[in-house]
Amino acid sequence: MSPRVSIIIPCYNSELFLEETLDCLVEQSFQDWECLIVNNGSTDNTISIAQDFISRDPRFITIEKEHGGISSARNLGIDKARGDFIQLLDSDDLLTSNKISNEIHFLESHSEVDIVYSGARYFYSDDPHRTRHIYSDSGWTGTVEIDRSDKTVLNTILKRNPFVTSAPLYRASVFKEIGFYDESLQYIEDWDFQIRCALAGKVFHYRGYKPDQSTLIRLHESNISKNREAVQIAKRKLMEKHKNLFLLKSNEKRGVSIRDFVPPILLRFFRKFK
Repeated sequence: MSPRVSIIIPCYNSELFLEETLDCLVEQSFQDWECLIVNNGSTDNTISIAQDFISRDPRFITIEKEHGGISSARNLGIDKARGDFIQLLDSDDLLTSNKISNEIHFLESHSEVDIVYSGARYFYSDDPHRTRHIYSDSGWTGTVEIDRSDKTVLNTILKRNPFVTSAPLYRASVFKEIGFYDESLQYIEDWDFQIRCALAGKVFHYRGYKPDQSTLIRLHESNISKNREAVQIAKRKLMEKHKNLFLLKSNEKRGVSIRDFVPPILLRFFRKFK
């Protein structure tokens, strides 16, 4: 019998953090899942850590590939996934205990929604208390609040990437219709994917932030996002790929929504005292 959820974890030399990431899956309240650990040509002890989990829990599965971009690893995992729902998870990040349970129950009761996501928080790798922050090293959290009734999703997503990679739970049918990640884009290929989903009329819904229903993003020296020059190059490639859309947006004389640039927690505070 196929699992309900497939969790895809691309790994490249992930030995420092992988064990904690896999542990957070064992601790999920929703247990009907498989975890596809895609070993992207690691040269450290990544595969040994993965095999230790496999020996204790058959829900963990490894897939081997030659080293390539992170999108190629995600795409391979998605292609092999058997679940009705897809959860992407970076090998250094964490999901709190009810994240998958909360989102899968929402999708099961809201058939019109294709992509549901919860709030994210950041923590520093060397912080033993795992103190949660609404900001990363590069600024405020990237979460944008999109309701399932929102009619301006594409315009919102063109302004910024609406959430971090591990925040959403997708129906597997989304990838069957939209396709996989664009492997020619580096660093912001997930933003491109959300644009393509919005273009296809996929329905997004933000579930809010609760400590036990969230994604935790680890901040450390090896974070891909620290390579800001490469991120800007990738952004220019993305804008060239969708240049007609970005040109149309730049020509529109619509007002800027505070929702598009302010973290949801501050937005709620603003609405409360408005």
